[in-house]
Amino acid sequence: MNLVLSWDLFVIVFFALIIAYSFIVGRNITLKIIIATYIAILTADGIGNILGSYVSPRVLNLIFPRLDVFSAAIVLKILLFVTVIVFLAMRGEFQVNLGEGSSRFFSILVNGFFGFLSAGLIVSTILFYISGGSFLQVTGAITSETILSLKRDSSLVRNLVDYYNIWFSIPAIAFAVSSFVKKGE
Repeated sequence: MNLVLSWDLFVIVFFALIIAYSFIVGRNITLKIIIATYIAILTADGIGNILGSYVSPRVLNLIFPRLDVFSAAIVLKILLFVTVIVFLAMRGEFQVNLGEGSSRFFSILVNGFFGFLSAGLIVSTILFYISGGSFLQVTGAITSETILSLKRDSSLVRNLVDYYNIWFSIPAIAFAVSSFVKKGE
């Protein structure tokens, strides 16, 4: 059997790992990770933009010697993004408690669904940052050759980047709906 490495395979494996992890930690921790991801998105974007605007390109070249300034800013945003998620998920002083569902099968299904949404949010955000996107600054069309070539080579990457606003919105909507449904029971 010949296994062809592709970006589609990478995205599928990343989704599978995050979904598997969500089954390990449970629905409440998965929801905590989703909330931490939203906080991390804004933190990484804000700090990355500040550093990109006020730190000398020479300093960025010292930190990331083989990267141009644009790529160094992207790597910095992604590192901040992941660091804040991990820190808040492990040490964040907030809890999410939706309680138990009515049936074990339904609880497993909901946990898998939130794991899928968490994976989509995290992967699409990383791809969004690679594309040069920013939430806090108005950016034009995607000009990063890296993301353009990834989009040409991978339909999954293309969908994650092109429909980023959906991947960004659905976890929050699902969390709000599940909170409302739980209050109604």
